[in-house]
Amino acid sequence: MSEPFTLSGPRGENESPEEYSLRGQYLLSAGKFEEAITILQEAAELLPNNRKTQLAFAGLLTKFKHSKAARDSYRAFVERNPLGVAPKGRHEKDPLLLVVRGFDKTRPTIGLRSSGEYKPKLRGGHYTIQYLLPREAVPRQAFTIPGKLGVDEALLPDFDVMLNTIAEPDIEGASLTSLQNYLDQNPTTTIINSPEPVWQTARDRNYERLDGLADFTFPKTVRFKVKNAGPGEFAENLNRLEMTTPVIVRRVGTQTGRTTQLITGGHDLMNYARKPLSGEFYAISYREILWQNEYFRKLRLFCIDGEYYPVVCHLDKVWNVHGGNRKEIMRGDEGLQAQEKAFLANWKDYVGQGNADILYKIAEATNLEFFGIDFTVDNDGKIFIYELNPSMRHSFDHARNFPYKMPYDQATSDAFEKMVLDRVKTAYISKRGLNAR
Repeated sequence: MSEPFTLSGPRGENESPEEYSLRGQYLLSAGKFEEAITILQEAAELLPNNRKTQLAFAGLLTKFKHSKAARDSYRAFVERNPLGVAPKGRHEKDPLLLVVRGFDKTRPTIGLRSSGEYKPKLRGGHYTIQYLLPREAVPRQAFTIPGKLGVDEALLPDFDVMLNTIAEPDIEGASLTSLQNYLDQNPTTTIINSPEPVWQTARDRNYERLDGLADFTFPKTVRFKVKNAGPGEFAENLNRLEMTTPVIVRRVGTQTGRTTQLITGGHDLMNYARKPLSGEFYAISYREILWQNEYFRKLRLFCIDGEYYPVVCHLDKVWNVHGGNRKEIMRGDEGLQAQEKAFLANWKDYVGQGNADILYKIAEATNLEFFGIDFTVDNDGKIFIYELNPSMRHSFDHARNFPYKMPYDQATSDAFEKMVLDRVKTAYISKRGLNAR
């Protein structure tokens, strides 16, 4: 009688390392993490240069709260293999887009897909091009900068354009510095999103460079560092920085509100720092701005090659407006959806031509080919900016529940693709001549 088939257990005598790793990856996708990590730890030793195996193992280490070991493990892989796999079917004379990432403080982790399956992923520090640039649009190859170790030019393929997807200087500042060092030595490189302007989109630097630029508000934002600080020391830092309540406090290098707290008084501060905190934090002046005295409103535009594309007019009942609770408030409310439809159809009319002109001035000062801006229009009719950087995620997720968004989300993707293809075509002709393949 044969033994029952099982996915867990040791590697079979005739089982290849690749097959063994796939078994572990399948267990991971099913949420069987303890069985998966036993297999993937061994598979990672057998396959030191296999990206999927290494990422899956590192993600599981994070899942089991071994964050430093996870980063160290995946960093070692990146140092061995900064250059990704070459695109299949590409001929030597075909154009090549080099997609640049960094790995310094980016986190390997495990995410849950809408299908219910778990998937290893890298979180933080970048914007994703999954919905911005179809894989078939242009041959592309990834290159990951291992933080401060820099760019090994000897490993670079013969590319035409760099697409820098590093978006968060508080997470990947070392990688941005390394990329800038490479560009200083190779000044003719065509790049989308140069590292220096990306560096300037950190929250405190945004405030410093945009404050006073035009008739709009970017809330005062300052950075401070603490070590084992309780509520009293936090309060002392806020007083020293002349930040009065209400104030938003968030840990540097985090997104989506995971470490964000609105401090309105001593009680909030007691809750936020009830356990001593260490590290760098932002303090951001808070101002309550309500639409029709009831709803918080977040407007989002993506700026692509100097032009703005509307994607969101989110109305909510909570101050920290994020897409996760969008369905709870807006789905089924035709009045709120009508506001979003109006913004999407003609955002310049919605915010006013004067405000539109100011937003274009901000785009020019930002000096990036791609970034997103979250803002509202205050009760005096002026722009109030919540956030501005390339870190914002573009997808079609919300269009599944709000189908009227789809043409505008698609227009954003189309604009990004066109920008990349135009840059590649120009660089390709300049580098290889009109008669090249």
